Amino acid sequence: MIKKYFALLMITAFAYLPVCSQAPVDSNIDSLSKKFYNHNYLQPSALIIPGTFLLYSGLKPAINGIERIDNTIFTQIKKNDPAFHTNVEDYLMWAPSASVYLLDAFKIKTKNNFKEHLILDAGSMIITGGIGYGMRLVSRHIKVYTEEGTKFPSGHTANAFRGAEILHQELKDKNKLVSYSGYVVATTVGILRMYNKAHLLTDVLAGAGLGILSTKLTYWIFDKIKFRKK
Repeated sequence: MIKKYFALLMITAFAYLPVCSQAPVDSNIDSLSKKFYNHNYLQPSALIIPGTFLLYSGLKPAINGIERIDNTIFTQIKKNDPAFHTNVEDYLMWAPSASVYLLDAFKIKTKNNFKEHLILDAGSMIITGGIGYGMRLVSRHIKVYTEEGTKFPSGHTANAFRGAEILHQELKDKNKLVSYSGYVVATTVGILRMYNKAHLLTDVLAGAGLGILSTKLTYWIFDKIKFRKK
């Protein structure tokens, strides 16, 4: 019982703790400083979707209905597509982040430059991997997350949504429609992980929330450092 609620506490805290970390902006900061400081990466409105994904997945040990939905979907996939298998998501999960470097290669204007993209990509990867590893250490001792032989959260999905959020942040001020294209690819990765019988719905949703929030946190830290240098 303690392990169950410890997992819930950890996931919920990760989803909403960043909101509390927003420091007030000094009224004396000039307009140039505000340009770097006032990004809404961790504002409540920006955390609604990824936070909901993580909260829903974290409530699985406490709400039987979530487990039933997982099992129903998993059973239907095994029944309707028992022989389905592909490795395409092993490569597809890198497409959103790789597309940012493709934009650099074609000299298409984005929010940051090539060197900054490398830092943001590596930073988000470290944060996503580190927190995801911690979540797996806890969840592997909780039966509802392991009884189907799957792992919580989905690493493939987390990585795909991590890259999708980078693409979104880099293009949202230039071409908002294209900036969302990475999410389509990332969603496809999550669906393929489910059809490969590697993950349950909650695993995929948690991975999506983890990837998005980790990237937002990376950008928040990056802009803090950039702001101080300016």
